[in-house]
Amino acid sequence: MINPIYLLLLFFDFGGKMAGATHQIQIRHILVDKKEVACLLKETIEGLPNETARVQMLMKLAGKYSICSVSKEDGGNLGWLEVGWNKSDPRQPRGGFKSLSNEELNDFIMQGVETMSLSKGNVFGPIETYEGFHIGIICQEVKLNRIL
Repeated sequence: MINPIYLLLLFFDFGGKMAGATHQIQIRHILVDKKEVACLLKETIEGLPNETARVQMLMKLAGKYSICSVSKEDGGNLGWLEVGWNKSDPRQPRGGFKSLSNEELNDFIMQGVETMSLSKGNVFGPIETYEGFHIGIICQEVKLNRIL
Protein backbone atom coordinates (compact mmCIF):
# COMPACT_ATOMS: atom_id res chain seq x y z
CA MET A 1 0.00 0.00 0.00
CA ILE A 2 1.23 3.50 -0.84
CA ASN A 3 1.60 5.92 2.03
CA PRO A 4 -0.87 8.87 1.57
CA ILE A 5 1.77 11.32 2.82
CA TYR A 6 4.02 10.22 -0.05
CA LEU A 7 1.20 10.97 -2.50
CA LEU A 8 0.73 14.43 -1.01
CA LEU A 9 4.45 15.13 -1.40
CA LEU A 10 4.19 14.20 -5.07
CA PHE A 11 1.68 17.01 -5.60
CA PHE A 12 3.02 19.67 -3.26
CA ASP A 13 6.52 20.88 -2.69
CA PHE A 14 7.60 21.98 0.78
CA GLY A 15 6.55 25.62 0.17
CA GLY A 16 2.93 24.53 -0.26
CA LYS A 17 2.92 25.23 -3.99
CA MET A 18 0.96 22.96 -6.30
CA ALA A 19 2.91 20.86 -8.74
CA GLY A 20 2.45 21.59 -12.45
CA ALA A 21 0.34 18.93 -14.12
CA THR A 22 1.32 18.91 -17.77
CA HIS A 23 2.01 16.66 -20.64
CA GLN A 24 4.61 16.69 -23.36
CA ILE A 25 4.05 16.08 -27.04
CA GLN A 26 6.57 15.37 -29.77
CA ILE A 27 5.91 17.28 -32.98
CA ARG A 28 7.13 16.46 -36.48
CA HIS A 29 6.45 18.71 -39.45
CA ILE A 30 7.14 19.47 -43.08
CA LEU A 31 7.75 23.09 -44.10
CA VAL A 32 7.20 24.09 -47.74
CA ASP A 33 6.91 27.33 -49.74
CA LYS A 34 3.53 26.69 -51.38
CA LYS A 35 0.14 25.86 -49.88
CA GLU A 36 -0.67 23.53 -52.80
CA VAL A 37 2.41 21.41 -52.05
CA ALA A 38 1.50 21.28 -48.35
CA CYS A 39 -2.03 20.13 -49.23
CA LEU A 40 -0.73 17.37 -51.52
CA LEU A 41 1.70 16.14 -48.88
CA LYS A 42 -1.04 16.18 -46.23
CA GLU A 43 -3.40 14.25 -48.52
CA THR A 44 -0.69 11.63 -49.16
CA ILE A 45 -0.04 11.14 -45.45
CA GLU A 46 -3.72 11.13 -44.43
CA GLY A 47 -4.43 8.36 -46.93
CA LEU A 48 -2.47 5.87 -44.84
CA PRO A 49 -4.42 3.47 -42.61
CA ASN A 50 -2.79 3.95 -39.21
CA GLU A 51 -0.83 6.33 -36.99
CA THR A 52 2.52 4.56 -37.30
CA ALA A 53 2.35 4.59 -41.10
CA ARG A 54 1.41 8.30 -41.12
CA VAL A 55 4.33 9.24 -38.84
CA GLN A 56 6.79 7.18 -40.90
CA MET A 57 5.54 8.72 -44.16
CA LEU A 58 5.77 12.25 -42.76
CA MET A 59 9.35 11.55 -41.68
CA LYS A 60 10.25 10.26 -45.13
CA LEU A 61 8.56 13.16 -46.95
CA ALA A 62 10.15 15.71 -44.58
CA GLY A 63 13.59 14.45 -45.55
CA LYS A 64 12.72 14.82 -49.21
CA TYR A 65 10.58 17.99 -49.42
CA SER A 66 10.93 20.10 -46.26
CA ILE A 67 12.79 23.40 -46.45
CA CYS A 68 13.25 23.50 -42.65
CA SER A 69 16.99 23.51 -42.05
CA VAL A 70 16.53 22.59 -38.37
CA SER A 71 14.39 19.47 -38.73
CA LYS A 72 14.72 18.19 -42.31
CA GLU A 73 17.54 15.73 -41.60
CA ASP A 74 15.76 14.39 -38.51
CA GLY A 75 12.47 13.43 -40.15
CA GLY A 76 10.85 16.79 -39.44
CA ASN A 77 11.40 16.45 -35.68
CA LEU A 78 10.71 19.72 -33.84
CA GLY A 79 11.20 18.08 -30.47
CA TRP A 80 9.03 17.95 -27.38
CA LEU A 81 6.61 20.69 -26.28
CA GLU A 82 5.13 21.06 -22.85
CA VAL A 83 1.39 21.75 -22.83
CA GLY A 84 -1.16 22.25 -20.09
CA TRP A 85 0.67 24.85 -18.03
CA ASN A 86 -0.41 28.36 -17.13
CA LYS A 87 1.84 30.93 -18.86
CA SER A 88 0.88 33.66 -16.40
CA ASP A 89 2.11 31.63 -13.41
CA PRO A 90 5.39 33.28 -12.33
CA ARG A 91 6.78 29.96 -11.04
CA GLN A 92 8.99 28.13 -13.52
CA PRO A 93 10.48 24.65 -13.18
CA ARG A 94 14.23 24.22 -13.42
CA GLY A 95 15.08 24.34 -17.11
CA GLY A 96 11.92 26.30 -17.95
CA PHE A 97 9.07 25.14 -20.15
CA LYS A 98 9.70 23.92 -23.68
CA SER A 99 8.20 25.72 -26.69
CA LEU A 100 8.95 26.22 -30.39
CA SER A 101 10.99 29.16 -31.65
CA ASN A 102 8.24 29.88 -34.22
CA GLU A 103 5.63 31.47 -31.95
CA GLU A 104 2.85 31.33 -34.57
CA LEU A 105 3.22 27.57 -34.98
CA ASN A 106 3.70 27.08 -31.23
CA ASP A 107 0.50 29.01 -30.43
CA PHE A 108 -1.48 27.10 -33.07
CA ILE A 109 -0.37 23.76 -31.62
CA MET A 110 -0.98 24.81 -27.99
CA GLN A 111 -4.49 26.08 -28.80
CA GLY A 112 -5.24 22.94 -30.82
CA VAL A 113 -4.22 20.66 -27.97
CA GLU A 114 -6.19 22.73 -25.43
CA THR A 115 -9.36 22.65 -27.56
CA MET A 116 -8.71 19.01 -28.54
CA SER A 117 -8.82 19.87 -32.25
CA LEU A 118 -5.31 18.37 -32.56
CA SER A 119 -4.67 14.83 -31.44
CA LYS A 120 -1.91 12.24 -31.56
CA GLY A 121 -1.51 10.55 -34.93
CA ASN A 122 -3.68 12.96 -36.94
CA VAL A 123 -2.11 15.27 -39.51
CA PHE A 124 -2.76 19.00 -39.08
CA GLY A 125 -2.28 21.97 -41.40
CA PRO A 126 -1.42 23.55 -43.63
CA ILE A 127 -0.62 26.42 -41.29
CA GLU A 128 0.89 29.56 -42.77
CA THR A 129 3.59 31.32 -40.74
CA TYR A 130 6.40 33.70 -41.64
CA GLU A 131 8.50 30.64 -42.58
CA GLY A 132 6.03 29.15 -45.07
CA PHE A 133 3.37 26.43 -44.89
CA HIS A 134 3.57 23.70 -42.24
CA ILE A 135 1.88 20.35 -42.00
CA GLY A 136 2.54 18.35 -38.89
CA ILE A 137 1.65 15.51 -36.60
CA ILE A 138 1.76 14.83 -32.88
CA CYS A 139 3.67 11.57 -32.93
CA GLN A 140 4.16 10.91 -29.21
CA GLU A 141 2.59 12.05 -25.97
CA VAL A 142 3.65 11.67 -22.33
CA LYS A 143 1.65 12.85 -19.33
CA LEU A 144 3.57 14.00 -16.24
CA ASN A 145 3.52 16.05 -13.06
CA ARG A 146 6.24 18.63 -12.50
CA ILE A 147 7.03 20.07 -9.13
CA LEU A 148 7.54 23.80 -9.50
